[in-house]
Parts: sequence; C-alpha cells; structure tokens
Amino acid sequence: MLAALIGTLGAGLGLTVGLAFNVRLAAHARHAVLATLVNFAVGLLLTGALTALGVGGQSTLPLGVPLWALLGGAVGAAYVSATLFTARSLGIAASTAGVTLGQILAARLIDAFGLLGQPTRPITVPDALGATLLLAAVVLLARERASSKANP
Repeated sequence: MLAALIGTLGAGLGLTVGLAFNVRLAAHARHAVLATLVNFAVGLLLTGALTALGVGGQSTLPLGVPLWALLGGAVGAAYVSATLFTARSLGIAASTAGVTLGQILAARLIDAFGLLGQPTRPITVPDALGATLLLAAVVLLARERASSKANP
C-alpha cells in the first residue's frame, strides 16, 4: 500500500510540474489549445517509444474495446486545455488544488453509484470532510492569488 501511495504522490507531483511546463509552453505559443496539441504530440512519441521497447510488458491493440472507453484521451485533452486557461488566472497552486477537488468529487460519485463498471462504495463522513477541507484550500489559494495580483 505504501508503494501505491508513493506512486500516486509522484503522479500528482508530475501533473503539477507538467502544468508549470505547459503554462510556459502556452505563453510561448500564445495559444492554450496549440500548447495542448504539442503536449499530446510529445506524449505520443514518448509512449510510442516505450511501447515499442516493451516497457510495461507485452501488449496487444485494444480491439473490441467499447468506444466509450476511448474517451479518456478526450478527457485528457480537455483537462490539459482547461488547466492552461485556469492556471493563468488562478496560479498553479489553486488550479492544481481545484483539479484535485474535481478528481475527488468525481471519484466519489463514480464509487457511490458504481459508474463506469466500478464497484459501489457509499460516501462516508471522512469523504465529505476531506472534500470540504480541500474546497476551503482552493478558496484560500484563489483569494491569495487575487490578493497578490491586486497588491503587487
């Protein structure tokens, strides 16, 4: 379990660092959606090379997968584009906290209703408390950002 927690922490760190890279790329390109396209092109090259090298084990094309299962790519593109628009005004910290809050809320709804083939798990008091605390963090970070912009 500790390895999984460390892995998710690493993934979260990677998302935040990636957002900082992508914000810089979008500023350079002066176009958030173009920056998203470049992001995914680089990702395609890297994941293609890793797959060709056999990293992650033997693979087969996902033929016969339900079409809705391919929507992860569209969600990923929407995520990158949306965070590029929001990070500009909210800053990296508030934007990342907001994304995390959205992930927690979506994950709990998916679990609570057994959506997308997931097992059902009811929402608990700690779930609600955690989401509430994260919401408070988002508000505090966004206010701090707004305050620092108003008082340079």
